[in-house]
Amino acid sequence: MSFRARLTLYVAAAIAVTVAAASAAVWVVAKHELLTQFDRALYQQANGGGHGLSPFNRNMITTFIRPDGTTAGASLPVTARALRIATGKERKAYFTDATVKDSSGEEIHLRELVAPTYDEENDFTGGVIVAQTLQSTDHALGRIRFWILLVGGIGIAAAAALAAMVATIALRPVRRLTAAAETVAATGNLDERVDVEGDDELARLATRFNGMLAALEDSVGRQRRLVADASHELRTPLTAARTNVELLREGKLPEEERRHALEEASVELGSLTTLVSDLVELARGEERKLRIEELQLDDLVAGVVERARARAPQATFVTSLAPTQVRVDPVLMERAVSNLLDNAVKYSPPGAPIEVTVRDGEVVVADHGPGVAEEDMPRIFDRFYRAAAARSKPGAGLGLAIVREAAEAHGGHATVESSPRGARFRLTLPAAV
Repeated sequence: MSFRARLTLYVAAAIAVTVAAASAAVWVVAKHELLTQFDRALYQQANGGGHGLSPFNRNMITTFIRPDGTTAGASLPVTARALRIATGKERKAYFTDATVKDSSGEEIHLRELVAPTYDEENDFTGGVIVAQTLQSTDHALGRIRFWILLVGGIGIAAAAALAAMVATIALRPVRRLTAAAETVAATGNLDERVDVEGDDELARLATRFNGMLAALEDSVGRQRRLVADASHELRTPLTAARTNVELLREGKLPEEERRHALEEASVELGSLTTLVSDLVELARGEERKLRIEELQLDDLVAGVVERARARAPQATFVTSLAPTQVRVDPVLMERAVSNLLDNAVKYSPPGAPIEVTVRDGEVVVADHGPGVAEEDMPRIFDRFYRAAAARSKPGAGLGLAIVREAAEAHGGHATVESSPRGARFRLTLPAAV
């Protein structure tokens, strides 16, 4: 059974129970009111007739019960409670229903008033049963019951139809959401979106669904671009390394060319190692589990600067490191700062200082190179993007992308400023203490 059918059934069942309960209440109230009116009329008629009432006077049937239990008048059935009234054990009058048969054997539904009797001097004389047929009242109750069942049945049927219509209207956003999900599952097209109307729970669900599809589309797109760019970037060093290895394996190169081929192969393999390491770092992306520690950012940067000096002894680093305590993943942060320093070393002219500053949770690396061209500024942190001036330099355009992702992983951001005097890169961490 579909959810729409179940919803319709549940709503119709709830309405049916409500209508049935209301109908039963109407029936009970109507019956009580009619019997109350009938009892009042019966009591008034019985009192108005006096003690000499004949058995069939005013459409009433009367049976007198003497204290010894004998009766006079009509032959109405005498119950034990009626005998207690007649013998004086109980003095309170009451009404009750009774069914008797007439001379033809047909059952007659009666309403009885059982009460004690007294003579003119107010002495107790026994009891009396005054009865009157309930034919008119039963007929009226029958009509009421008929109309309650008819109107209730029509109401329940109409409610079921309305419930089906309401379920259809209410579940329209769910059907659109289901259709979109089925389309995505069948075609793999992540461009599919659901039209959002209103701001209720279903609208918020559709909005979240669209957001999920957008995030998934972005993630898949980034993965595809990463694979495409990686395959392109890996092809060059692999081809060069394989060519050199093939030449070395043939063993026909002179000693000088052999040494040169070995150096080239070593450089290409080093570039390949760095590229693969960067690719692995980027591929982890949002799935990366940060190992957050509380540490001194100035100490971390100082250690990275020392290692950069060892790798590039020709470079001059000038540091200004103010004590700054942060909560970061030390491995990822060291990688990001190291990439900033390597980028500065790559573009700084010989002898020009590279200025490294740490203050208030911000790492700033400034060089005195050619700077960043205006057209390159928006894409400088994109994966595999290499400016025209950088294509003659080693690298695959992944270092700055790792810097940006490291900053964003910690809730911060990475920016660049450029001037004719050089470029200034900022890695800002909002978690600074």
